[in-house]
Amino acid sequence: MDINRFKDKLAAGTMSRRELNKALAAVGLAAVTMPMVPGRARAEEQAIYFTWSGYDIPEVLSAYIEKHGEKPDTPLFADNEETFIKMQAGFQVDVAHPCSFHVDRWRDAGIIQALDTSRLSNWGDVFPDLKTLQNTQLDGEQWFVPFDWGQTSITYRTDIVDLEGKEESWSLLWDERYKGKLAMMDAAEDAWWCAAIYAGVDIDNLTDADIATVRVLLEKQRPLLRFYNNDMTTVEQALASGELVAAMTWNSSPLELTKQGLPVRFMTPKEGALTWVCGMVLAAGAPHYDKAHDVIDALIAPESGIFLIEDYGYGHSNMKAFDAVAEDVLLARGLSKDPLSIIEAGIFIPGISPELNTKIERDWSEMKAGF
Repeated sequence: MDINRFKDKLAAGTMSRRELNKALAAVGLAAVTMPMVPGRARAEEQAIYFTWSGYDIPEVLSAYIEKHGEKPDTPLFADNEETFIKMQAGFQVDVAHPCSFHVDRWRDAGIIQALDTSRLSNWGDVFPDLKTLQNTQLDGEQWFVPFDWGQTSITYRTDIVDLEGKEESWSLLWDERYKGKLAMMDAAEDAWWCAAIYAGVDIDNLTDADIATVRVLLEKQRPLLRFYNNDMTTVEQALASGELVAAMTWNSSPLELTKQGLPVRFMTPKEGALTWVCGMVLAAGAPHYDKAHDVIDALIAPESGIFLIEDYGYGHSNMKAFDAVAEDVLLARGLSKDPLSIIEAGIFIPGISPELNTKIERDWSEMKAGF
């Protein structure tokens, strides 16, 4: 990262902790271990909500702010694996924001506890199909509250990319015509699984041979990439300038670029998009148990959902949020009042065992390092 980009992102508050730590390490400084947000003394006892960049804003936490006078503390993370490692190491939070396929592993590791849904005034308005996703309930207890859902696919410049009359495909991110103008997310939980979809392996029954196949594909792709990205702002700016012509993104990027008048499309690859549901878990030993549930209740409130749908283009877990958004707005964002119609139309990641996760993360790290 050059110094001007570093300064701009740090000033804007859009830099992930991973990026900052890499920059500090490059000049021999210690890694950051405290939350990268304007701090308040912990004595004020606000809940601690560990989340992705973009979910730490008042628009999705308005009910909590109304009740408690200010936002919860919101340290940020770059991906689910970073969150797991830090919480396992003792980083203290109340609520974290992983995706559903991680819940079994986190529960088995003892870093989360079951939730008390009776404390959530909006629980009754959550889509029933999202409440019962694989891995999220055990012995009659709820271990995960769904919040946002969507797709991981490719956003590409329609004025530059020539598909030559072929169907849309993940192969675009391996197209040598665009060498140096492609980008992938710097997280195995997205990039590795999208490569697995392109490879055509059975992601519900992965073998060691399948993992080896995906690694070869990722190694072939690495020299074609401009960069692996940690945040969508960098990707969106690069697509807008033409530095990139195609990149792996979530739903929010094509919406943001379209608002800027740029000719982009969010791909529907013939192999299937990666679909996901992310949400809230309650940390084991949460220091602010009551306020933790208030954070979760605010996030699944309809006003939070309306913002998420209209401004980010993501699905939300509250049925009332969809009722409040015009049909043409939903259509323009590729959303439906039936979440499963979107989720099941793509490839949904199954629950991941600790052993499988270790293999995937190991291969991903070694591949990027060139081992």
